[in-house]
Amino acid sequence: MKPRMICWTCLFLFLLSPIGIHAASSADPSKNVRIDELESLLYSMKNLQRMISANQEVLDKPGAVGREADLRARINDLRGKLKETRSDFERLSTGVDSFTPKEEGQKEVNWNRELSELLGPLMSEAKKMTSRPREMEKLRNTMRGYEDQLEMVEKAKSNLLALISKTDNPQLTEALNRVLRTWDRRQNEVEAKMAITRHELEKIEGEKKSLSESLQNLARFFFKSRGKNLLLSLLAFALVWVGLRYVHRLIFKFSPFHKKGRTFPVRAFDLIFLVFTAVFSFLALVGTLYSLGDWVLLSLAVIFAMGVAWTSKQAVPRFWDQATLMLNFGAVREGEVVLYKGVPYEVKSINVYSQLENRALEGGFVRLHIKDLTELRSRPSFRDEPWFPSRQGNWILLDDGTYGEVIAQTPDSVRIRLKGGATRSFRTPDYLSLSPTNLSKGFRISASFGLDYQHQAIITQDVPQVIEHDLHEGLKREGLGEHLQRIRVEFMNAGPSSLDLAVLAEFDGAEGPRYQILERAIQRMCVETCNAHQWVIPFQQITVHMPEREEDRLKRHGRV
Repeated sequence: MKPRMICWTCLFLFLLSPIGIHAASSADPSKNVRIDELESLLYSMKNLQRMISANQEVLDKPGAVGREADLRARINDLRGKLKETRSDFERLSTGVDSFTPKEEGQKEVNWNRELSELLGPLMSEAKKMTSRPREMEKLRNTMRGYEDQLEMVEKAKSNLLALISKTDNPQLTEALNRVLRTWDRRQNEVEAKMAITRHELEKIEGEKKSLSESLQNLARFFFKSRGKNLLLSLLAFALVWVGLRYVHRLIFKFSPFHKKGRTFPVRAFDLIFLVFTAVFSFLALVGTLYSLGDWVLLSLAVIFAMGVAWTSKQAVPRFWDQATLMLNFGAVREGEVVLYKGVPYEVKSINVYSQLENRALEGGFVRLHIKDLTELRSRPSFRDEPWFPSRQGNWILLDDGTYGEVIAQTPDSVRIRLKGGATRSFRTPDYLSLSPTNLSKGFRISASFGLDYQHQAIITQDVPQVIEHDLHEGLKREGLGEHLQRIRVEFMNAGPSSLDLAVLAEFDGAEGPRYQILERAIQRMCVETCNAHQWVIPFQQITVHMPEREEDRLKRHGRV
C-alpha cells in the first residue's frame, strides 16, 4: 500500500475513533458560547454561595432571634438553587446528563409489579421512539417559561429603576438597590438556564433528519438489534419445527407400529406428536430470545402465548371436535363420502389439512383445513359409487333445456358446448341442481300423436304395427337406426277429440349427439305414415256452451 494511502486511512480511522471525534468537536464554533455560559453559571454559583454565607452569618448572630425559621427556609432555598446550578454547570461542561444510581429495595411480588416489569421493556421502546419530539416540546415549553420570567424581571427592574430615580432618601435608595441586585441575579440565573435550554434545543434540532433518513436509521437499528434477534428466534422455531416433522416422517416410514395402518393408537400418537412439536418449537423461540437478552420480543412472545392460552379456554369444544376428527372417530371419517358444496368427495386423509378427492372431475382434489371439515358429515361409500352424473365428452340434457357436450368439469365449474359451437358455463352446484340427464349412457325418446275416432276399429292393433314398421324402415333409410335398440308403438288413451298413440324409441348412448334430430325425425315419420294410409289427424276441438235465454226455453217446451 502506498504511504499516502496509509496516511489517509490512519486519518480516517482517527476521526472515527472517540479521540478523533472529540478533537473534531473541539473546533465547534459553539465552544465559545459554552464557555460564556459556564462563566455565567460560575458567577451565579459564587453569588449563591455568598448569599448562603451571609444568611448563615445573620442566623448565627443574636439579632436573629425570632427569625430563625425564615432564615433557615431562605438558606435551604438558596442551597437548592446552588445544587441545581452546579448540576447545570456539570451537565454543560461534561456534555452528558448526570445520573443518580438507584438502590434496589426489597421487591414485593404482586401481579401489578410483575405485569409492569413485563410491559416495562415495551413501554421503554415506545418512549424511546417518541423521545425526540417529546424532549423538543418539553424544551420549548421551558423556553417559553423562561421568556415569561425574563419579561417579569424586566418589568420589575424597570419599576425599581423608576423608583430609584425618583427618591432622595439614601436608605430607600440602598434598599431598592439591594432589591435591584437581587433581580439582577435572578436575571442572570434565568438567562443562564435559558442559554442551556436553547443550546440543548438547538442540539436536538440540529440532529433532526429527513423522514427517509429516519426510516433508514430505524430499519438499520432494527435489523442490527431487534431484527437480528427476531430472525434468530424465528430460525430456531423453524429448525425445531422442521426437524421434529422430519423425525415424524422417519417414524412413520420405519416404525412397525405405523405399518399396521391408520389405527386409533397411530392417530393418537400423531396428534400428541403434533402438539409436542408446536409447544417445543415455541419454547425454542422463547429460549433463543431469553439467551439473547431481548426482553422486548420475549415480552411480546409471552403476551402472545398468554393470549392464545386465554382464548383457547373458550375454544376447547372446537379443538375437541378437531381432535376427534384427527383420531377418525368424528362426524367425518377417512374412506367415506362427504358432500362438499353439493359435490360428493371421498375423504382420502384427515389431518390439519385434509384431502378430499372426486375421481370423476378434472383436478378433483380439494384440500380443506380441519376447522372446515368439522361442519361436514360423511357416510359410508358403496360399490360403484356415482361420483358425478357426467364425464368429459358426455352429451347431457338439463332441466332448463340446455343440450350439449360436456367439455370440462372441475370442482368449481362445468362447461358445455352447445350445438353450433357456443359454450355455456355453470357453477358445479348449479349444474347439479338442474338434474342433468346423461344421454351418453343411452336414452329413450317418447312421442305421442292422435288419430280421428273414425279409425277406432284399427287403432289398437293395425295402426301401431304399421307405424312401428315404418319407423324402423325410415330410421334405417336415413342412417339413424344403427344404434336403435328397440322401438314400440302402443295405444295410449282415448282423448276428448282423438285416439292417442305413444311412440317409445330407445337408442344407444352413441346417438347422444343426434338426440334432437331423432326427436324431430320420429314425429315427421309418424305424420308421413298417416299421410300414406290416409289416416286423419284431428285438430283440437273446442265446444262453447252459451246460457239459454228464457224465451228460447219456453219455445222449446211449446209454451210460446
